[in-house]
Amino acid sequence: MTFVLRAAAVTDIGLSRMNNEDAAYAGPRLAAVADGIGGMPAGELASSVVIRELASLDPDGAMASPARTNGSDPAVQLPPPAEDRTAEFVDGADPASVLRDTIAVANRKIRAITDSDQDSDGMGTTVTALLLLGDRLALLHVGDSRGYRLHDGQFDQITRDDTYVQTLVDEGLISEAEARSHPRRSIVMQAVQGLEYEPTCTVFPARAGDRYLLCSDGLSDVVEDATIADALTTEPEPIHCAQLLVALALHAGAPDNVTVVVADVAEV
Repeated sequence: MTFVLRAAAVTDIGLSRMNNEDAAYAGPRLAAVADGIGGMPAGELASSVVIRELASLDPDGAMASPARTNGSDPAVQLPPPAEDRTAEFVDGADPASVLRDTIAVANRKIRAITDSDQDSDGMGTTVTALLLLGDRLALLHVGDSRGYRLHDGQFDQITRDDTYVQTLVDEGLISEAEARSHPRRSIVMQAVQGLEYEPTCTVFPARAGDRYLLCSDGLSDVVEDATIADALTTEPEPIHCAQLLVALALHAGAPDNVTVVVADVAEV
């Protein structure tokens, strides 16, 4: 049995930001979201580096990274994109190891940028990426972008936020509801920023009919999980579903950039 991802990515600058520091990718084998940190233009550099590196795993998809809207260009140019790496993969390759190695390359490129230009010091990005190899799906996660899965009608968050507020929730000091409005909810405990980090990797069996959602916190911070689940359940086409989710975030005020990738597992 052969599987493929039917995936679509949509990104929007939101209603309050001057530029978009998010980037995303959607293809038949890879789905990914990266949310840059460090202020403009450094954040968008970092997210672009990560997405361009991941794109080498699946060159038949499409990147979602809109043109800058503040009229400025970064002082440091992006490193060249990686060459197509699809020929490296053979049956039995571990998708989690492939993702780890790819993000490690991106991390080194980000470090090279920050070492060469002091204005980019502190830049980094979250990343949540899904890679399909054979009959397995690997999910890699660093930061506070999120992954969700809709399986047999059951909707679940499949990532844990690497945030200060999430540690408070885990320790029972605040509730999930309180976390949504906590003044320090945007403090990320780790990111891909040229330093040490520890990604969380999970491997799932590929099952036709499963739907995955990857998103920046521009969606999850302002749209309730129940509303997200309803959109994923009721809108069958990935592109229309992604557009609907972004529209819901905009309707809710969208103070941040909003990026969504919807990926359906299908048999071919």
